[in-house]
Amino acid sequence: MRSQKKFAIAAGVAAFALALSACSSGDAGDTTETTAPAAEISAEAQAALDRAYEGIGSDLAELAAVAPEDGLNLYIMSCGEAIATCSAPASFMAEAGETAGWNSTIVDGKLNPEGFATAIRQAVAGGADVLIPVGISCSAAAAAFQEAKDAGITIVGGGGVDDCSPQLWDSQRLWLEDAPVPSPFMAMGVLQADYVFGKTDGDPKTVVVNMTSNPWGGMVTAAFQDELKALGGGEVVEVVDVSDSEGADGTLNQKVVSVLLANPDANSLVMPTDGYLVNGLAAAIDQAGLADKLVVVGGFGSEGALDMIRNGQPGITATVGQAQVWESWGSVDTAIRARAGEDVAYIGQTVQVVDKDHNMPKSGPYDGNIDWKSKFLEAWGK
Repeated sequence: MRSQKKFAIAAGVAAFALALSACSSGDAGDTTETTAPAAEISAEAQAALDRAYEGIGSDLAELAAVAPEDGLNLYIMSCGEAIATCSAPASFMAEAGETAGWNSTIVDGKLNPEGFATAIRQAVAGGADVLIPVGISCSAAAAAFQEAKDAGITIVGGGGVDDCSPQLWDSQRLWLEDAPVPSPFMAMGVLQADYVFGKTDGDPKTVVVNMTSNPWGGMVTAAFQDELKALGGGEVVEVVDVSDSEGADGTLNQKVVSVLLANPDANSLVMPTDGYLVNGLAAAIDQAGLADKLVVVGGFGSEGALDMIRNGQPGITATVGQAQVWESWGSVDTAIRARAGEDVAYIGQTVQVVDKDHNMPKSGPYDGNIDWKSKFLEAWGK
């Protein structure tokens, strides 16, 4: 049975879903309707699927006006340009910065702590006024962040958390003021659990890939495990710890496939980012003859992953879209408000499951289901 706490979360999800269904962007596909599965499933499994498809987010109705400073130097530290879930948000932030009237430069963290530190120091040497680290938390490069802070650079979050002590960033990127789950990363894990529970008719036997390089990876994993327990069915058959460096050198694919082969009863795989599925893991799953038996769910909703799902490519079933363009513009909005000495805004980007038949945009990455860009442009006076 689900706990009262989880019932409250589900109610919060439903409330946000009602707000989100009121308006939708012209680029989105079917964002609100659900399609009955081909095979009959239990009411509990269907309810979990419905929650996964509804997702969580806001409509930015309360976004206050703020005037960007002109001509600032914005540096964006990508966690690694070799992976789409790092490079794409970095490019979106650069676009948002240019729209705000800033000069945007991307530096490559190359998926390792030494690369993160080097990239941050490039920003310092380049005369950055604003620094946005994409996909890493403060502890991943604490000394370099301290140097940026000492140089007077405004630092705001681009998907990680400020877990340094004392904190060094001017602000993290805020999500929802009264969120039914504490963070988008935890929402990702909850919705992944709801999806595999529904797709396996309440009996998931899941291999969970846990990203150890940043704190957010553990948030996704813990939220998945907690939600699966609350749902009252299925099990995590194994947690596979992986690092950014394993993703960069390709050993991650072999490691994950080996674990799947060692657990023949597994019927589902969840990933903290779909970038690894795009970068060869989905193909490796298919080549190992495992694709037909697995529900495979990624995270973030990258363009490459959505193309694979649209085309029915084996080795990936769904992903949890996190409206990366929306949240990337939100990081720039956060920097504008921090520089102006104003309270930063709750960005409210949508998080929801995307598969071939649900919430799939016509093209590009997952981008939410409201016209969020017009909200930012209006707030910035653009």
